[in-house]
Amino acid sequence: MRIAVVHNDDGHLAHGDERDRAAVESVVEAAQAVAEGCRACGHQARTLGLDGGLRELSSAIASLDAELVFNLVESVRGEARLEAAVAWMFEVAGLRYTGSPPTTLSLCLDKRLAKAVLRDRSVAVLEDRMLVTGDEPLGGLSWPAIVKPTREDASHGIDLDSVVYDEPQAQARARRLIERYHQPALVERFVEGREFNVAILGDGDDAECLSLGEIDFSMFPAGAPHVVTYAAKWETDSEEWRGSVSTGASPMSEATAQAIRDTALAAYRAMGVRDYGRVDIRLDRDQNPWVLEVNPNPDISPDAGLARAAGRSGITYVRLLERIIHRASSR
Repeated sequence: MRIAVVHNDDGHLAHGDERDRAAVESVVEAAQAVAEGCRACGHQARTLGLDGGLRELSSAIASLDAELVFNLVESVRGEARLEAAVAWMFEVAGLRYTGSPPTTLSLCLDKRLAKAVLRDRSVAVLEDRMLVTGDEPLGGLSWPAIVKPTREDASHGIDLDSVVYDEPQAQARARRLIERYHQPALVERFVEGREFNVAILGDGDDAECLSLGEIDFSMFPAGAPHVVTYAAKWETDSEEWRGSVSTGASPMSEATAQAIRDTALAAYRAMGVRDYGRVDIRLDRDQNPWVLEVNPNPDISPDAGLARAAGRSGITYVRLLERIIHRASSR
């Protein structure tokens, strides 16, 4: 099969600063790894980096000579909101492509809208408030809380100061994020507890959880709130990177593990995630799971959490790609 591994090749950032560039640029390495994996499956595969405006994108997509697109596009010109626009172009062009449809990509990126959908489906999410200016009152919100941009992924805007303990601190933090990322800020109740990454393959009723992953915070900076910060994900020389290792889940009761899997699957299905995804979950002190985020089309690099979960489940990287390709090509 002829496969085009399509990714964003952003020449600049739409907002944020130079620290934010690492997450944007990592997709190029992921695309190369996926293309190599596709070739190992016996397919013809090449990578295509997308940049430019509507005319350039339309021309590149219209000229694709591929039977399937492996969609790794995360942004257009550094703007994550436009990720879904490229998926819409695949739809208009009649191209089969891997991963979630554009409506799911848009919903999951907007944290407030995603939580509204999950609440409507009775999936447990934490209480929150959205701040547009940073001056709105936060009466009734429980403390501590965490402040984050409403429509960024990859932990952009999250650091050790993101956890706040009162309204003035939350408002000040929100104003900084609003100025930096040019979007509202979300102030969400913070649960200090175990954090799990639940990798899922498939669609709808056929979706299945892989081996549970957990963030090991045992070597995190002393006294710091246990948060997967931007540095923890992307800055390999930081204490936060070294202190938040993603590993197989530590022992727990089967009832707790099943509650985590059930909650993750409910969230995955509610958001219409397709082919593969990851749901991030926290346990509170009573062992109740809360959905932090639903991630369609997560990082699929060989060393990323999804591939590691697949490996713990007995699925090689090449087999993981083949399963995704088979499902997408059969649509």
